[in-house]
Amino acid sequence: MGELIQMYWAEILLGLMAFIKIVVNITPTKTDNTVFGWFDILINAIVSDRRKKRKDAKEDAKKA
Repeated sequence: MGELIQMYWAEILLGLMAFIKIVVNITPTKTDNTVFGWFDILINAIVSDRRKKRKDAKEDAKKA
């Protein structure tokens, strides 16, 4: 079970975030939307940084 979580942690996190976003959008308060927005920005900052590194690595590999 531990190996499964280690292997698919990103997919599990994405699914959990999607579920949380649905619950947050259903609730009538704006406070939880703001908190989730901050968390979403944090995750996007981490993930987009990795995407950029992968894209740069692929472009470098094509040039070589």
